[in-house]
Amino acid sequence: MLANETMQLVNVFMIEDDKYYCEYVRRLLASRKQPQFEVQRASDMAEAQRYLKDETPDVVLLDLNLPDSHGLESLSRAREFADGCPIIILTSSDNEQLGLQSVSLGAQDYLVKQHIGNESLVRSIRYAIQRRRSEEQTQRMAAIQDFIATLAHDMNVPLIGTENLLRGLLSGHLGQLNAEQSEALMVMKEANQSQLQLVNRLLEIYRYEVGSDLDRRILNAKELLVDCVTGFSENKQVQINCSFDALEPGCRIWGDQEALNAMFWNLLDNAVKYSDSGQSVDISAELVDSKLCVRVHNFGKPMPEEVKTSMVSKFWQGVPGKTYVAKTGLGLYLCHRIAQLHQGRITCESDIENGTTITVKLPISGMLLT
Repeated sequence: MLANETMQLVNVFMIEDDKYYCEYVRRLLASRKQPQFEVQRASDMAEAQRYLKDETPDVVLLDLNLPDSHGLESLSRAREFADGCPIIILTSSDNEQLGLQSVSLGAQDYLVKQHIGNESLVRSIRYAIQRRRSEEQTQRMAAIQDFIATLAHDMNVPLIGTENLLRGLLSGHLGQLNAEQSEALMVMKEANQSQLQLVNRLLEIYRYEVGSDLDRRILNAKELLVDCVTGFSENKQVQINCSFDALEPGCRIWGDQEALNAMFWNLLDNAVKYSDSGQSVDISAELVDSKLCVRVHNFGKPMPEEVKTSMVSKFWQGVPGKTYVAKTGLGLYLCHRIAQLHQGRITCESDIENGTTITVKLPISGMLLT
């Protein structure tokens, strides 16, 4: 979730209707040289939710009493769209009970405006971000352990079946291979390939969850996308419609080429897999508000609303420890995590008329002269 691992720049989003108080906070934070703070503001909850739909700041400073939202309702609505980023309450009400309720409902801190100074505000922001980091890491590691246990349990059945089949072949009980035996061997091969794919995906997720260092460098965005689509098309023997003309040839991003290639490959693979027969898969890219915006589109059965909201927040589809169904959850979660590590975001729009579009937004690192 956190955008700046080294904390050189902290993106602060204020939900505050008092523009003069917002300016006061800007001046407080501007007096600090390390880290530096960039402050954006929304004057009401509706504007805030529009902003948070596309952006993930490092921290949200929230006034509970807004023109269109009041009290703890404001906290609830902000959390709905804040994508897990820490929220600090800034309020004029020195109400200890309200502060305790806010923290119990997910706020990282509760500060009274009249008592805020430079040091107290900066300290609260940095502590909130660090606490949220620790919480997310703990949740991820717990989920990984549960995921591994579930995967190991569900692999027992196909592995035992394979062992029994191999034992029968080696003992000669099946005699000379006939059509039925050949079919049985093909089923075994497909099952083993499926399990191998799961294990490889698990290793990918583990790499990006436990913090293996990314090999970050300046990458030409258009070249990265063209190479990825070309490699995918040749490997899968499918035609992908590309539209990169709106993307400046010199657009560059700062990231790990292998990780980004894996993300776009997975999105294309998912689009092809769930596309209607005979329908094309399209990928386009352009610059939108100083971000690289890549869209992968296909026509197929619309993605259910509950899947859209949960597809990037869990490793599995099913009940941990009881059932494990490896469908889109793993690949899309992996894409979500890679986007996060590159300070980006993935969103999805899906309906029966327009098909499904998954959008990736990544910050750019400037333009190369061409």
